[in-house]
Amino acid sequence: MSEQYRYNCVDESVLLPILKKHVFIPLHRWIPYGVPANYLTLVSIVMMWSIFLYFTTSELPSPVEVSSAVLVITAYVIFDHFDGLQAKLTQTSSPLGEWLDHFSDVFNGAIIVYLGFKCLHLPLDGRFIVLTWLNFLAFAVTYVEQRVRQELYFGKIGSLEGVVLMIFVLALCIPESGRAFWHLEFFWPIYQFLLASFALGCFGTVFTCLRRMRALPREFLVFSIGGSLLVVLGIYLNLSISLLVCTITIFSSEFILRNMQQHLTGAESVVVDLVVFGLLLGLVGFHWLSWNPIPLLVLFNLGLVLSMLLRCRHLLILWRPYWVWWNRFTPS
Repeated sequence: MSEQYRYNCVDESVLLPILKKHVFIPLHRWIPYGVPANYLTLVSIVMMWSIFLYFTTSELPSPVEVSSAVLVITAYVIFDHFDGLQAKLTQTSSPLGEWLDHFSDVFNGAIIVYLGFKCLHLPLDGRFIVLTWLNFLAFAVTYVEQRVRQELYFGKIGSLEGVVLMIFVLALCIPESGRAFWHLEFFWPIYQFLLASFALGCFGTVFTCLRRMRALPREFLVFSIGGSLLVVLGIYLNLSISLLVCTITIFSSEFILRNMQQHLTGAESVVVDLVVFGLLLGLVGFHWLSWNPIPLLVLFNLGLVLSMLLRCRHLLILWRPYWVWWNRFTPS
């Protein structure tokens, strides 16, 4: 079955050739041939979610905790490339592997944004909400383009460069003096320039993807407007940061999953989804009536989570033959 599948990707990353030659390939030689590529993807998922859950219990991370974040993100970058190398070596590339790899990256990217704020000792405020949303927006347009053009494209300065930069920033935060550097005033605190650069990078991704598509898909336009209004309204209404981030994450990942499903299976088109505007109207109405908006947000989230679970179940059943417990044959 794997011969029918072809991973179509153009990667012009300036760092990838260097890291691949000097880091990824040399370290990959230590991975046993029998280990399936999907296991390596699962390792990176477990590492990122473990450090995320741990950091939710830490108010102001210590130098040791910041060091652990740097090590985990570095290991994630390495394992995120190990799975592709292993799949190519063992000739076990599959839509299941692509989906596991790229869909997990959607969440891992948001976790890295969260770890950045925590390690820099920045409050999880409106800036965090906005940057989290822009991160999802950049991921969303990337996979909309993949669905439209049947090709995944990574530019010269893309996600890999962004993550490596974040590793560098967090590494400087390990000593207290390093963290203090990012808070030095230079018209504004230096960390503000980091946040602005991240935002500009996300906008740049959206712009270049739309330019290559030579179109603005209606479903992406609705997604962008709806999500942006949700962020603005959520900040204005002073909604719970954790609940608002959870809603944005679920809303974005459900949209991205629908695009991935259509691209990888071709069985379902991505239609314009106006449900988020119902949520927005509900939030305005609840605020006008002085009602607690939490039940409305919870109901919205549960509905989208159920939709995602059903889609994931369908994909796992569809791609079950691609799952490999162990690579049996060694190369000649």
